[in-house]
Amino acid sequence: MDNRTFANQFLEPKRTGNAVKDLNPLSKLNIFIVLGLSAFFAGDYRYGFGMVILLFIVALAARCMKSYLKVYWKVLLLFGVFLFVIKAAFSPGEQIIWQKWGIHISVESIQAALVLTSGVLAFCGAVIMFVQTTEWCDLTYALEKNGLSHTASFVILSSFQTISDLGVNAHVIMDSQKARGIETEGNLIQRVKAYIPVMGPLVLNAIASVEEKSIAMDARAFSAKGAHTYLMELPEVKAGEKAVVIIIDILFVLLVIWRIVTWLI
Repeated sequence: MDNRTFANQFLEPKRTGNAVKDLNPLSKLNIFIVLGLSAFFAGDYRYGFGMVILLFIVALAARCMKSYLKVYWKVLLLFGVFLFVIKAAFSPGEQIIWQKWGIHISVESIQAALVLTSGVLAFCGAVIMFVQTTEWCDLTYALEKNGLSHTASFVILSSFQTISDLGVNAHVIMDSQKARGIETEGNLIQRVKAYIPVMGPLVLNAIASVEEKSIAMDARAFSAKGAHTYLMELPEVKAGEKAVVIIIDILFVLLVIWRIVTWLI
């Protein structure tokens, strides 16, 4: 392989062969955020759960169903069930189904709980799907290409990278504690106690990592003025992709207007 061929493989647009993953990062951000928000503005739990099903279909199309479910079931248990129980138990209603110990479960409260829960699950699912199908470096690159400063794009990218690094480092530290015979599993109290000694090394590693990144950025003249170069190129936004984004945005605006009109009437 000659030097020109080696260089061209990096200059060619990144493509995975998957229609969902190959969308422009900003297009995906627009589509998934609008789909998630529409579940709240629709005010109908049938629409919200329909959006949840649609996101599962998108996960199948993106070939990331396993990783999507791995994260989504935690959202379902932590937020979905909790919100449904709280909303159904303490929301006002006239058609009482069960009442005891200050808890009032009614037909209206169950409907309100379903609307809220479906909206939260749809929005969280949309956010998870965006994260599963988008690389953060591609998103920051797309933002920078559309006018965002390279400093701001780096802050966004480094923030998400730091969160990912903290999770990896926490697992490494806890594995080393297990090797030393320290109990890290059990009930909730035992797990909280196990995380306390992790915080010290975790914070120190994070500070050391920030210092290393700062030195590396200075060595590469990150703050120098002038045009910046990029290792990869993103695919051009096709006309069909633009049309889909515009149609979804128009439908969302119409939905918002409809909800405002019905609320005023």
